[in-house]
Amino acid sequence: MTLPRRVLPDTTYLVTRRCLGRRFLLRPDPALNHLFLYCLALGTQRYGIALHGLCVMSNHYHLALTDVRGVLPDFMGWLNSQLAKRIKRLRRWDEVVWEPNVHYSAVELEGSVEALDKVAYTLLNPVSAALVEQPEDWPGLVSTLAMLRRGEVEVKRPKVGFKESFPESLTVGLTPPPCFTDRGSYLKALDALVGSRLEALREQRARQGNRVLGRRAVRKTTVGARPTSRKERFGRSPTFSALTRHAWRRAVERLRGFRAAYRWAYKAWRSGEPRVEFPAGTWWLARRANVQAPT
Repeated sequence: MTLPRRVLPDTTYLVTRRCLGRRFLLRPDPALNHLFLYCLALGTQRYGIALHGLCVMSNHYHLALTDVRGVLPDFMGWLNSQLAKRIKRLRRWDEVVWEPNVHYSAVELEGSVEALDKVAYTLLNPVSAALVEQPEDWPGLVSTLAMLRRGEVEVKRPKVGFKESFPESLTVGLTPPPCFTDRGSYLKALDALVGSRLEALREQRARQGNRVLGRRAVRKTTVGARPTSRKERFGRSPTFSALTRHAWRRAVERLRGFRAAYRWAYKAWRSGEPRVEFPAGTWWLARRANVQAPT
């Protein structure tokens, strides 16, 4: 039995989805940026997702979000399906778009420290990969600090790939994670963290004598190509992010408790007890087999 995924309302995540074989199918260009943002606007409104940050790299994307309703698998399934259909058409790509046999990564963020860390990580992804000097230079979609200060992005319906029944215009909201009650303090803390990490990355490149690839070279990338560096295909996929010992212990205890309760309920259910109650957060069996689980 594979490890069950716990899905609960009001959980904040860093979500990642990678392209087939790390190919550059998400290479930045105006058409790709437009359709991705429009699909994201549709999906977040459809499933009640609160978005805190995003970055679309050439072969994967990151979303920092809160699953308000507890429907993350539905949202991710819908979003990736909508994106795949249109990316295949845009790129004239006959194969699958997303890495098969590997689920999207959804890392639960335990608190404000972890949420701030992952939003900063998302913003700085193109810089950390030595592609551009600063997030604002990235030719693809990235929630820069200026965008987060505005709090929303308006996107028109693309002229190709969407029927006229789709909304003509949508707004993508960008909100602080719910663990931050004061928007101004959150943006100030994020600005400071991003600034310090940018400086550290510049110093690291200077010490190593490295230069960034640059936005022009990024745009020239062939969509069917892939990085020359090797990477483990089926590596570790963490369930949560906890940056303090207390948060780590709390997350481990909660996860172990859920999995133990799930195993017990699953064994009883398989033995013929139809009314056994599964732990809160049980997703697949609650949706597919109609088992009892508190919401």
